[in-house]
Amino acid sequence: MTAVLKKRALAEYTQTIQETFPSQPIKKLRLVKKTPAGTGNSSLALISCLESSKSSSEALRTLLRVSDTFELEPNDIPEAVKKLSDHFKNEPESAVRVKILSLLSDVGHLLGADVVAIIDETILLLKNDHSHKVIAQGMNTVLKLGKLVPDSAAALHQKLVDIAKGYLKDVSHAVKCKCLEIIGVHAPVCTGAEAEKLMVLVSLYFNNEDARVRSQAFSTIITLHERSFKINPDIYVDVCEALKDDYEIVRQVVLKLVCLLGNTYPENEVLLPGSEHEIRLIDDAFGKVCNAMSDLSIHVRTLAAKLLGTMKLVSAKFLNQTLDKKLMSNMRRKRTAHELAWENVTSGEWASGKKWADDAPREVLDADSINLMSSGACGAFVHGLEDEFLEVRSAAVESLCELSIRNPQFANTSLDFLVDMFNDEIEDVRLKAIDSLRRISEHIILRDDQLETILGALEDFSQDVREGLHRMLASCKMSTTAGLKMCVEKLLDNLKKYPHDKRSTYRCLQRIGAQHPELVLPLVPQLLNIHPFFDTAEPDVENPQYICVLILVLNAAKWSPTIIPLLEPHTLRHYAYISDTMPTLVPVLSLPDSSCNAISRPQTVPESLEFLNNVISNLDMTENTLRVQTTLLQTAKEHLNRLSEIDSSVAGTAQFTSLYIGAQLIMSQILEKGYWLNPATLATQQANNLQTNIKNLLEYCLKLQFFFVGLSPVEECTVKMFRLRALALNLVYIVKGSNASALAPCHHFLTVVEDMQRDLSLAGLEPDGFTAAVFRELSVLEEPKPGTVSRILIPILSEAKLVRIPRPNTQIRMSSAEIVEPTGQTDTSLKFTAGLVMAVRFEAELRHLNDPSRVRLKVKYPDQKTQVILPRPAHLKPWYLDGSDEDSQTGHNLRLLTSVLVSHQVWSEACNVEINVALAIPEADIGKRKASIGATPTLIDLCKPVKVSVAPKPIKRTL
Repeated sequence: MTAVLKKRALAEYTQTIQETFPSQPIKKLRLVKKTPAGTGNSSLALISCLESSKSSSEALRTLLRVSDTFELEPNDIPEAVKKLSDHFKNEPESAVRVKILSLLSDVGHLLGADVVAIIDETILLLKNDHSHKVIAQGMNTVLKLGKLVPDSAAALHQKLVDIAKGYLKDVSHAVKCKCLEIIGVHAPVCTGAEAEKLMVLVSLYFNNEDARVRSQAFSTIITLHERSFKINPDIYVDVCEALKDDYEIVRQVVLKLVCLLGNTYPENEVLLPGSEHEIRLIDDAFGKVCNAMSDLSIHVRTLAAKLLGTMKLVSAKFLNQTLDKKLMSNMRRKRTAHELAWENVTSGEWASGKKWADDAPREVLDADSINLMSSGACGAFVHGLEDEFLEVRSAAVESLCELSIRNPQFANTSLDFLVDMFNDEIEDVRLKAIDSLRRISEHIILRDDQLETILGALEDFSQDVREGLHRMLASCKMSTTAGLKMCVEKLLDNLKKYPHDKRSTYRCLQRIGAQHPELVLPLVPQLLNIHPFFDTAEPDVENPQYICVLILVLNAAKWSPTIIPLLEPHTLRHYAYISDTMPTLVPVLSLPDSSCNAISRPQTVPESLEFLNNVISNLDMTENTLRVQTTLLQTAKEHLNRLSEIDSSVAGTAQFTSLYIGAQLIMSQILEKGYWLNPATLATQQANNLQTNIKNLLEYCLKLQFFFVGLSPVEECTVKMFRLRALALNLVYIVKGSNASALAPCHHFLTVVEDMQRDLSLAGLEPDGFTAAVFRELSVLEEPKPGTVSRILIPILSEAKLVRIPRPNTQIRMSSAEIVEPTGQTDTSLKFTAGLVMAVRFEAELRHLNDPSRVRLKVKYPDQKTQVILPRPAHLKPWYLDGSDEDSQTGHNLRLLTSVLVSHQVWSEACNVEINVALAIPEADIGKRKASIGATPTLIDLCKPVKVSVAPKPIKRTL
């Protein structure tokens, strides 16, 4: 029997060797040798093949192969340019010459290329060429390569402009367009007569027969203005004539130029055609852009709607006219009675009496000429908001909001139009209208009829629209008690229909109560069902509708003290309960009964910061033994954890310092025992403890690096230097205590050392003792093998001292997540058919994230299988914090709203599935010993997991 077992074991052993041994080295050799070998020379070899090409088509195929795998060494660039240039001179086919010029542009963008030499070579090649396509491509190459030359080389840029002026006489539109673009991009900045001469040259092409040239000429003027050239406002009349162009590409660019001239010279006077009246340039330009709102092209209308919002110095009467389709009477120029009588006398004619009113003044102006703004501008926003294309409507809403923010009178006029957009058929347009009304809320007061239309949109199926309405209602002012009552009733009814909106409704009613205490006061008896004679039943404090009313009344009571005496005793008890369970939703009230009075806990920023400074200063001053210092660090860590719970203003700094101290404690514990020096001789339990400690230390370092935002460069470098020390310890452990390959961890460690050197030099900081010693020792090392590196690191780690703790920085915030749904408190189990998929609604609030793309959902089943889910970007939405503004400026605050798909086979009974939010850190996997293909990346939990009871049921087999 023993012989059989030995034979079987030997067979299995030899079988595994035959399967695994030949496969891995072959792959490694292919990966290592094939990629670096000769990639730089392959493009040069292909370019050399151009000499042996027998036809133009063969040369073109070769050039296409070069562009597909384009890579050149810096030393090979001059030779490649020379060979391409030589073939260009002998090539009869224009398409091949165009491709060569395109490749010259790519060569110029390579590192180490002489850009000026390639530009000169391109100019020389174009001198004797007569193909319009080749010249156009040559100008394009010159344009692209010229952008790589710094602006200080004014002589070269002037040379490019002179060459472009010479080729402007070409009959091809493509050449002219590229030449005009070169003039706009490369003309050296000048003033006075030189700038005027340049503008005159470009303006000569405003009336070119080709629409593309006309469009490029106007674009060149805009480019010159962006480069600080002063544009003569006299070209305004010529530019406005181009608004009637037949081609939309011209009209689009002209609209931008008209808007730019209006914003640059707003107070210049412009003479109206057909009259002696003058108006401001910005007003006339605004009228011209309004006219474009009735253009035939959707692109022109969309652009016009966007540009209207950028014209912020327009007169109020012109703004108001855009919301009225009828021309106002005061928009006409009327003559005085003296002028009419004088014209009648000086006309030299008498009335014949045969016809009624034949003695009226002859010189009566037409309607088009006496309007101060064209009739097409009347109701421009009305046309934009009623447009059939959602792009135009969306742009019109944005511009209406931008103009309303700076003009309170216009905001009140536009209120009805924005409210009407709540019924738009496109969700994005409705969301923009809702957000626009929220942004202009400080200028408006909602009437009851407007409020009724707004509340009708609460029936929308989209949760984004409903929550947007909640934010908008929370920021707006209401005019009457009846309107407030209607709003509260509608919100409560809506909460029954959509119970998932509970938290959003709470926040909405919190702000409404704080903003309308005088309107809430008359409604208190009705809202809380208070009767003057009878004791009513005590409401259920767990009822969401009752909590909504309670939040509204209590927030109003902070600003209206007369509300508190109206409250029933059970309401005061409920206030104590709500203030404990939802402290952010109710204010601190001074109640008459001291037993129900909530403890006021103000933010003590100076005291908290002073305490934090004292804790860290005491740790720096200690020159005690390692054991005493460890005790002090442990005590300081407990104090800082408690401080982070008490004061939110310094919570991020306290958490960062506490985590840093925790990492130091683990490091000192590992170094003190000395097991890491020879882990191969340890017992199983000691080896496991050492491995767990190193794993925890690396996890602490990753948290310090990826869990905090607002770190200064000093703190970032301090964390990276500490992680470098942890990676060194991990490398020594792998080399000394394992027979696995340490090549990957060693390479990862050396890469981190190089990155550390670069980061320190960029920040201008000095390395600590350990990092400086590592830099010094590795710089003289000829061959960095794992064994050699670990032998160098052992004495450096043994002699290294604890790092000084960074000074407090109140801008630090720690990333966190709060799972709102599922709550994990339900007694019922979710049942679904085994093998199929069940969707579990998931909602979480994520604060102060550094990189939202790292967010993952982790689902852990009872059989210890873990599933990692990447949320869709559309499910991560901005989360509007109600707290201070400085919190919202640090990191990304997001709301994750998605569905987690759960699937499993049959279970005998209901079990818990754990769902959690984590950050994926693929950088941590590079140095792992056992990194298998397809393994899940390193995940660090952002919060505690929530448990969902799940019971997969077997399939019912029926006939």
